[in-house]
Amino acid sequence: MNTTEPQASSSTTLTTMKIHPPLLAGALLLVTLALHFMLPEEHTVGWEEFIGLLFVAAGVGVMCFAAAIFSARDTTKNPQGEPTAFVVQPPYTLTRNPMYLGLTTTLFGLAIFFGSIVMLLGPAVFFAMIDRIVIPREEETMERLFGQEYRDYTYRVRRWV
Repeated sequence: MNTTEPQASSSTTLTTMKIHPPLLAGALLLVTLALHFMLPEEHTVGWEEFIGLLFVAAGVGVMCFAAAIFSARDTTKNPQGEPTAFVVQPPYTLTRNPMYLGLTTTLFGLAIFFGSIVMLLGPAVFFAMIDRIVIPREEETMERLFGQEYRDYTYRVRRWV
């Protein structure tokens, strides 16, 4: 086998997919919610509704706060877009991806609210797809645009928490 020939890889295909995180989260919510009601699972009411709502509120709060900071700095929230500012203020000092963390937390909270094992697929699949497909592309863009400043930031702040 000639090693100079370009090799097609599934990772190249995955990294070129255009994923819109809110649409992905919404689709996963709808699919897992439908599965929740279709599968024979015991549906009970109890403490999980309150705990679930706390997770949903925290997730939506973090996500909206982080998005508002991007809007205030007049930079894109689109994962395929070209950022015009490098935001390093809370919550971006605690996690590099508070909007994705908020969406994941919201999906997790809804799974708890409904007391549904099958709905736990939503945040798990969302996390995996965002972590393996969307974030690496964003990180390449940020490193290209902001260089050493961004690399230093990645050493100080974790990708998730």
